[in-house]
Amino acid sequence: MKKLMLLVLSAFFGHPVFATSDAHDRVYLVVQHLSESEDFFVERVPIIGCYGPLRGPHLAQFTSEYKVNSNIGCGGKALSENINYLTCAKITSHKESPDYQSFSEITLDISNCEAKNNTQFITMVRTAAKLNFPLKNGEVKLTLVKK
Repeated sequence: MKKLMLLVLSAFFGHPVFATSDAHDRVYLVVQHLSESEDFFVERVPIIGCYGPLRGPHLAQFTSEYKVNSNIGCGGKALSENINYLTCAKITSHKESPDYQSFSEITLDISNCEAKNNTQFITMVRTAAKLNFPLKNGEVKLTLVKK
């Protein structure tokens, strides 16, 4: 019996473990209003993904295109619009939190973003990061690179 138990345990612990998280969740994006005001705001949108880290889908979507399709465009024309303003940015580094539930540090290169010096834009980027990557103690350390 002991040998059987040892065999089962060695088989269980002897194989590599690949953990992924399936996400059917929501992510917060930085969006620029399409009207004349061109104000920035944070929009909550659905995501579906499968990535290693728990907040991996959120990190991947943070700077990826997010297209919205609409059939109620002006003049009855269908619209397909990328609403994620941060497609101009690039995540250059990140560090998972000690409990592996989120990210504790993220470096975001916004040097290619037209609004890189806009205070409202910077505020919305920080707000979206705080909402996407919550920590039990404190906030995510977001470093913005403007070059």
